[in-house]
Amino acid sequence: MFLIVKVLVLILGAVLPNHSVTPGAINPKVTQSNIHRTICVSGYTATIRPTSSYTTGLKKKQLASGYAVNGDLKTSDYEEDHLISLELGGAPSDPKNLWPEPYAGSQGARVKDQVENKLHSLVCSGNITLKTAQTAIDLNWLQAYNKYVGPLSTTVSSSGGVSNGGSGSSAQLDPRFATCKAANAAGYGPYFSGTNPEYSWYRDANHDGKVC
Repeated sequence: MFLIVKVLVLILGAVLPNHSVTPGAINPKVTQSNIHRTICVSGYTATIRPTSSYTTGLKKKQLASGYAVNGDLKTSDYEEDHLISLELGGAPSDPKNLWPEPYAGSQGARVKDQVENKLHSLVCSGNITLKTAQTAIDLNWLQAYNKYVGPLSTTVSSSGGVSNGGSGSSAQLDPRFATCKAANAAGYGPYFSGTNPEYSWYRDANHDGKVC
């Protein structure tokens, strides 16, 4: 197992999990018929999110078993991330759905948040099915990002925002403003999942369906 994970780390920087260890798992309590009573309700994911003590403990075990990037065992450098996110009906505490995804790099954990938010918006607006979203992010979230969000960026700003990759540009995914603070100062925001397209441009850190 260690060798398999190590090869994955060297090739992808652990942005994609080893599917033999982390194949993904869904929450059976979330179905297509009840999404508007579960994942599409603002604040729902906070009610099912596992405790930090549980995820940190699991993160340490997974890093020690081979998920560490270049031997980095510092837990703060990783997000114990749900492969199928909670906002897409992923299993909250199943180890098969959790892995330590590094924050660093142009394809790190904060970038994956963008496609999670986009897919959540598409599911709740009825543009794609829950199953379609779950399958897309489970199989390869990088490919899902390219399909549903757009071409992957090549750089990440020092603040953790995703750069649009433009030459000499400091803009984030929002083509107008680098931060929520700048957008608010100009009279924009907040943005809501399923209502505002701008929602997918920012990281919804607490997954409450609102950014900025």
